[in-house]
Amino acid sequence: MATQNHILIIGAFDRFNYGDLLFPIVIEAQLATYRQSFDVRYFGIIESDLSALGGKPTENIQSFYRACRETTGHTSVIVAGGEAVAVTWNSLLLALSGTFKRTHRFHHYLNKIIDLNAFAKWKLHGETALPFVFTASDFAGVDRVIFNSLGGSEMAPATFDRFGELRDKLRGVDYFAVRDEATQQHLTKQGIDTHLYPDSAILMSNFFPVALLAKRVSAQVAEYVAANRHRYVFFQIKNNHAKTNELQIAKQLDAIASQTGLDLCLCPIGKALNHDDHLALQRIAPLLEQPSTLFGKVTVWDIMYLIANAAVYVGTSLHGAITAMSFAVPYVGVAVPKLHSYLQTWGVDSINHTVPLTGIYEAVDRALAIDRKALEQSREKQLKAAEASFSHIRQLVFP
Repeated sequence: MATQNHILIIGAFDRFNYGDLLFPIVIEAQLATYRQSFDVRYFGIIESDLSALGGKPTENIQSFYRACRETTGHTSVIVAGGEAVAVTWNSLLLALSGTFKRTHRFHHYLNKIIDLNAFAKWKLHGETALPFVFTASDFAGVDRVIFNSLGGSEMAPATFDRFGELRDKLRGVDYFAVRDEATQQHLTKQGIDTHLYPDSAILMSNFFPVALLAKRVSAQVAEYVAANRHRYVFFQIKNNHAKTNELQIAKQLDAIASQTGLDLCLCPIGKALNHDDHLALQRIAPLLEQPSTLFGKVTVWDIMYLIANAAVYVGTSLHGAITAMSFAVPYVGVAVPKLHSYLQTWGVDSINHTVPLTGIYEAVDRALAIDRKALEQSREKQLKAAEASFSHIRQLVFP
């Protein structure tokens, strides 16, 4: 009788943040190409069901621990991706609890009185020092632990001093793929070996080409793209980056639209706490003088389709830029360090870096001048590399 292959995928896909929701979708789709028998379960910190928005329903962290202890057969855990190495229980509680977030400005002082990470771990029923850092030896029913597309370009060396077991735990992971050179360099300095590959989300265009996406999107999005295909700027921005800068952003977007004749498409990518794109866009939209469309409730498929059909992507979202890369659409990364690190590693020359808010207009001009062949060659390079990473994962999950 063949061994049963069980795959437990865990990550931050219990909230609406486009990039996090992409990870399990793409991982499952790529594993299915190997035509091996397996069953898969999805876990977040809390139980959730964002399937109406394109996400995977998640079981909670307690169910994850039970599955890790009790599952029989060959069991692999895949930490799906993102900034999981340095994520603390404290930061997860901030993202999941509005009440806890309202105390954020006092956390520096509170930490002197109580260990907020320990408090958050207790509150969220955690069993490990950090939410997504563990090895197969931590759980009786787990054979392999795989880190897929991890980022940590902003990880402070002090993290390793604060969590004494962190180095050994990371060294004990069965396969550790990171998505940018800065992350790999940080970990190398700590004596931790990793494999450098593109973010697995780059594979999305393999599984969800434009023709298929057209059948999954809302009527509003379908109508907009039909009327404006390749004639609009897709723009999003994280709320914290927009605060007090709304007028400056609006003026640059107006200048881009006036100069290029492109429409302005404002679409949120992250609505989870600490992202709140929709709040920023709602403040910017009334300030625009050029034609624009503001989207409100959108799904994973709506976002992907809008970016795939844009003339250029502009924003702070790493996975917004990766979506543009996957569909060979020009991109402008704005302000965010982890996005800068990724573009430095995988971006096309002249757009392989982020720009400040004041540089959006000039950056869009550069992006629109990029030769499409360069974008297509970059996409193919990343697709092949991401598939190579999964070939390693395949050997571990299908023994």
